[in-house]
Amino acid sequence: MNKKLIWSLIVIVVIIVIVLFASQNNSRPQTVNAPIKIGAVISLTGDAAPWGGYAKNGMDLAVNEINAGGGIDGRKVEVVYEDDHTDPKQGVSAFNKLVSIDHVEGIIGGVFDFTAQPLIPLALNEKVAFISPSNFRIAGGFDLNEQSFVMRTDFNQTVEKIEPFIASSSIKKLAVVHFKSTFGGEIAKTLDGVMKGLGRQGIIDEPYDKIGNNDFKTTIIKLKSAGVDGVFLDMVANDPLIFLKQAKQLGFSPSIITYNGLTDAFSNETDKSPMNGVIILNWEIASPQFNDMYEKAYGIPATKSADRYFDAVYVMAEGIAKADSLLPTSGFEHQRVAPYIEKTAFFTPNSSAIIFTPEHSVKNTDVMIQVIKNGAAVPWVK
Repeated sequence: MNKKLIWSLIVIVVIIVIVLFASQNNSRPQTVNAPIKIGAVISLTGDAAPWGGYAKNGMDLAVNEINAGGGIDGRKVEVVYEDDHTDPKQGVSAFNKLVSIDHVEGIIGGVFDFTAQPLIPLALNEKVAFISPSNFRIAGGFDLNEQSFVMRTDFNQTVEKIEPFIASSSIKKLAVVHFKSTFGGEIAKTLDGVMKGLGRQGIIDEPYDKIGNNDFKTTIIKLKSAGVDGVFLDMVANDPLIFLKQAKQLGFSPSIITYNGLTDAFSNETDKSPMNGVIILNWEIASPQFNDMYEKAYGIPATKSADRYFDAVYVMAEGIAKADSLLPTSGFEHQRVAPYIEKTAFFTPNSSAIIFTPEHSVKNTDVMIQVIKNGAAVPWVK
């Protein structure tokens, strides 16, 4: 082989190496002083839109706070939002766009359980850290993987906190009317255990198939005929409003337990009396300091996991910045973000310490039992 041919081959090899190196380095943004780019898949339209609005507000507030303080390790934070329209299929498309086109370095979102669940395996496949702030871990139903986290604890631990009210009540036959989902199924399963633990009979499980504009008359007649004297409502949109009005019309007056989505259903109603006496299991307890920040920014109280989305931005941004600093000369190693989150205690202006369990949920969720009086939720007193 002559020298000219050898040198030609060497030149070709060098060119190929340069092209491959440039391609690899351009596949994700360079991180020296570059913004920390976080993706968000949230519901800005559809049935979960009220939650999605608070989620966006919480995330925007975190971005403003972080950037006003100079960023993290000198890097500012930005969030790229995608609307899943409360549709799991559109959520999958949004996730894929954020990873492949926007080249985000971590993703936050999945407002409802059924919009978050399809994103969990995607996070594992793409090796991209994913945090779903408003969801709970549900063993065997909403399990997480090495790339996925939630900002709440195991759901059964939260639902079990209604036990003091049930124990003090005269409820002997409890029904759970719930949307057919992992979330609603876990409520039914946990309350069945609570009732049996109190020496009472197990719950009557009444799932339904769609959110909003349901006719519950057949269900109400069935429960009334069965002698049900307590009902837990897993409902959002206008469903709790419809249920309570139809129950009154049909002369069905059990003890009603639900969560704070009830007040949304009655927000535009002048007559809020159907809510009076309803027991609320409220897991949307924000800290006083976060409430102050949120009200100053938006003029309304914080709810619907806005504080969890705020904290999630801090967690994800620090995870990205610190994981990237582990390999400062090799480009962004996004697969290292989740291991950093898994092993780190995080501190935010809202929280003294955020620590994840080995199952990737947080260790505790504050819960308050409330009762509706004159249209407003006040603490329930035994």
